[in-house]
Amino acid sequence: MLSHFQRIFARKTALYLASGILIFVLIYTVTANLFDQHNKPFEKKDALFQQLKIMPPKLKDQLDKVENYIKRGDTIINTLKREGLDHQSAYQFVADVKPVYDLKRIGAGKKYTLFLSKKTGELQRFRYEIDVNQYFNAWKDQDTSDYKGRIVTIPYKVKREFINGEIQESLFASILDIGEKAELADIMASLYEYDIDFNRDIRKKDTYALVVEKMYLRGQFARYGHILAAEFTNRGKTIQVIRYTDPEGKTAYYHPDGRSVRKMFLRCPLPFMRLTSRYGNRRHPLLGFSARHHGIDLAAPRGTRVRATASGIVLKTGYTSRKGKFISIRHRNRYVTHYYHLSRFAKGVRRGKRVEQGQIIGYVGRTGWATGPHLHYGMQKNRRFINPLRLKSPTKEPVKKKYLQAFKQYTAKVFLLLSGSRLVKIPDSLTEALFKTPVRQTPQPSQPAVSPITSINRQ
Repeated sequence: MLSHFQRIFARKTALYLASGILIFVLIYTVTANLFDQHNKPFEKKDALFQQLKIMPPKLKDQLDKVENYIKRGDTIINTLKREGLDHQSAYQFVADVKPVYDLKRIGAGKKYTLFLSKKTGELQRFRYEIDVNQYFNAWKDQDTSDYKGRIVTIPYKVKREFINGEIQESLFASILDIGEKAELADIMASLYEYDIDFNRDIRKKDTYALVVEKMYLRGQFARYGHILAAEFTNRGKTIQVIRYTDPEGKTAYYHPDGRSVRKMFLRCPLPFMRLTSRYGNRRHPLLGFSARHHGIDLAAPRGTRVRATASGIVLKTGYTSRKGKFISIRHRNRYVTHYYHLSRFAKGVRRGKRVEQGQIIGYVGRTGWATGPHLHYGMQKNRRFINPLRLKSPTKEPVKKKYLQAFKQYTAKVFLLLSGSRLVKIPDSLTEALFKTPVRQTPQPSQPAVSPITSINRQ
């Protein structure tokens, strides 16, 4: 009897054991499949990290992040050495990535980011902002120890919006009052700097209307793009400006009659100033008697940047007891401009060097015969002094005659919409259709290849 029960117990035990093993195998198989499926997104994510060279979270914890800006006069080697790299490592990095982007082209004020190993101090990641649309991304290949890189295009979404406003105090205050950023005032001022002096000319009740590109990233406003068209009514006179790309691919700003907005001379060599002395006879503040004043005096804080009002060749730089530190520039059509009482000259500005319109050539000071920090700005034509405020500056290249009719048709449509935007909201579809970039009709020189990755968001 006992052996019978033992046999039954043994069979049940074997059955339970076999069932347990089977259940374990089934559970293991199902769990493994579920685990594989669960990890596929992470494997894909890791593959994406490798493809796009974005650091996985674990690697990020092993690195020190350093953010800074390129200083004036710096080289990339000096910059990297200042952040802790030795000369050999810095040189290897620059040489490895040169085929993709030559870091010798770095510019002062541009932001860079380093990721350094916490253990060894070696450079693992590098990022440099080329401009507002692109950045250079580099990383160390863990297999070869070489550095690789690529240029990444930031995927902005562009919207074109109509903006209207009226000036009560200043252009900057008006822009802020309508909910826009101060940068838009800078863009407008630079667009009209050939026609309007925003320090002296604008008046209360002046109005403006424009259509501008707004760049969005991840649904958030990032920056302004180009102003596509604008009209500014100053003292009852309306000045219209439009951005136009002709069939040959040339893009510039013009007035509705086809004249270029750009002129030979800027209205003013200073971004912000106060006119303290006009051209002509005046009572000299130091000498105490009336004398001819061959220029205008513009009061500004010491160190304010002084721009060349036109492209030309530096005729002379130096110092005299009367002029202080000064610069004279020779321009086309026998024009010469003079800049007196500077605190210092900009780097590289010396006799015989070419300067471009708008280039910084020096900084406001009070050297020489000066009672306070200001700039004396003078102008000669055919060796005779003239009043810079009354100059009718020659314009640059107009719209080509063969494209003039198409340009005027386009301009009429744009300014009709701009006028209508003061009264009604312009549909986005109509705006996009009107301002889409025209197709070029002539072959263009091949451009350098740009990284195909265009979907990386700015981190």
